[in-house]
Amino acid sequence: MPKIITGLFKGLTLLSPKDATIRPTAAPVREAIFSILGQKPRGAAVLDLFAGTGAMGLEALSRGAEKLLLCDRSPLALKTLAANLKKIPQRLQPKAKILKATFPRDLSLALADGPFDLLLLDPPYDDPIEPIPLLLRQAAQTRLAAPQALAVWEQSPKSLSLWDPDSLLPWQLHLSRRWGKKAAAILFLP
Repeated sequence: MPKIITGLFKGLTLLSPKDATIRPTAAPVREAIFSILGQKPRGAAVLDLFAGTGAMGLEALSRGAEKLLLCDRSPLALKTLAANLKKIPQRLQPKAKILKATFPRDLSLALADGPFDLLLLDPPYDDPIEPIPLLLRQAAQTRLAAPQALAVWEQSPKSLSLWDPDSLLPWQLHLSRRWGKKAAAILFLP
C-alpha cells in the first residue's frame, strides 16, 4: 500500500487494488522525483493523467499544490481515486477533482480546469508510446500547460530511447532518471 511521503498528508496510507494494470509509483521513486521538482508543486495547479491510485497527484497536493485534477479511464482506478480522495482532510478535498477521460482523445475535457503548472504522466506500459508526445504538444498548443510548466513522464526504462527531444517540441527534456523498473523524464516548457 502506498503512503504519502511528506507534507500535509505525511504517512497517509492510500488504497491500491491488487491489479497489475494499476501500479502506484513506489515511495523511493516518488521521493526522488519530488526532490528533483523541489518547490514546484507549492501553489501549483497539477494535472495527474493516468492517475491510477493518485499517489503522485496526492503527493503534490500534500506538498502544497493549490489544485489537482486526477484523470483516468479505468473504472477500478476511478473507484480507487475516489476512495483515496476521501482519506485526505475534508477541508482540502475541494482542491482535488476526478475526471474520467482517455488521453489524448479527451484532452478538451481537462481544459476547463487548466492551465496546469505541473503535468504528471504515468501511462500504461503496454500502451503505444506515440500518444504521449502528441498529448504534450497538444497541452502546449491549447494552453492546458501553463507557460514554464513542468511535466514528469514515467515509463518503463526500456522506453528511454523513445524520449526523442524533437518529437516533444516545444517541450524540452531537462533530465531523465532510472530506478529499477521505472524511469522518468522531466520536461519543461521554455
